[in-house]
Amino acid sequence: MISAARQRRRLDLTRPFARDPLSSTPPLKRDQLRLTLGLALLGALSAAALPACGGSSPEPAVSPSAAWPSASPSATASPSSAASPSVSPQPVAFQRYTFVRAWGKKGSGPGQFVLPKGIAVDAEGFVYVVDKGNSRIQKFTASGKLVTAWGGYGDRPGEFRAPSRVAIDARGLVYVADGGNHRIQVFTGDGTFLREWGREGDGDGEFRLPLGVAVGANGSVYVSDKEGSRLQRFTARGRFLSSWGSAGGQPGQFREPDDVQVGPDGRVYVSDSDNQRVQVFSAGGRLLAVIGRWGDGLGEFREPRGIAVRPDGMLLVCESAGQRIQEFSPSYKPLGFWGQEGDERGSFDGPRAIALTPDGRLYVADMWNHRVQCFAPAGD
Repeated sequence: MISAARQRRRLDLTRPFARDPLSSTPPLKRDQLRLTLGLALLGALSAAALPACGGSSPEPAVSPSAAWPSASPSATASPSSAASPSVSPQPVAFQRYTFVRAWGKKGSGPGQFVLPKGIAVDAEGFVYVVDKGNSRIQKFTASGKLVTAWGGYGDRPGEFRAPSRVAIDARGLVYVADGGNHRIQVFTGDGTFLREWGREGDGDGEFRLPLGVAVGANGSVYVSDKEGSRLQRFTARGRFLSSWGSAGGQPGQFREPDDVQVGPDGRVYVSDSDNQRVQVFSAGGRLLAVIGRWGDGLGEFREPRGIAVRPDGMLLVCESAGQRIQEFSPSYKPLGFWGQEGDERGSFDGPRAIALTPDGRLYVADMWNHRVQCFAPAGD
């Protein structure tokens, strides 16, 4: 259960967003209510079933079964076989990553955050964080030293309203989903504005609250359109190519699509948050797999949000209401999870996004703790 103090802290955060034009109620209200109700219903079960996977220890013990399974390049999952994955009635906790460091606290100063929602790492190891509440992007070194920041509240080029996620392409260009302005903005690595595309609407190349953005190896840009219940694909310069999806709970449909990521083989992963699942598509939109359902067991989710795909095809999903990161094999077999609710090192309070570095480290945007946490593979 969420403590009364922590819940008051969350409710207090709605005040700075009163001017947000996205709705007549504070824009975080829905997420807060969903998170509160979900934890109230399942709190007792979670307390009994979720053992500590980090706590205050910087070096948690590693399970003997924590070795990475070998990736199978030919492993696939069809929509029919993946729509009802095998799940365990009791979650299996393990620790594949160990805590390295954390930085940030609630505030508007340099290196501080108000609701860090998106995170990405470039080829040189620099970490880019979407600081939603401060309407800015902050860039850090791998050790958490602030390099630069840009943005501000507004609708002019380089300004943001409710920015959500960020992606980096092979050239180091930075793509930001500027949700409240219904557009994608593109910058250099130091924050210089280059271009933008999109406007509010339902037509090709238009958006209704874009949340996720990802760039494939061929330069294609994928954008998840939350209220439009679809995924759109563009060239690197914003020319519309294709789209797929509609509102609903059937395979291939979406309810609040959030993060989108492209795997090493070109497959496109979408966190279909309100349907409590992750869907996998080909680069052109053909449905390949449906992973997950509501619950606390293996292969089940409570508000899946951030996604990361390792070079060997291992899939990691952070659950914003489940307060954990769950892992899957390249064939989407659920393997286990790590994490628990809290503000200690290695614990989470609404983990919203995850990003992998070239050397295998993992960064987590720990949203309600207003911080970034860094983890290294166990044994490093």
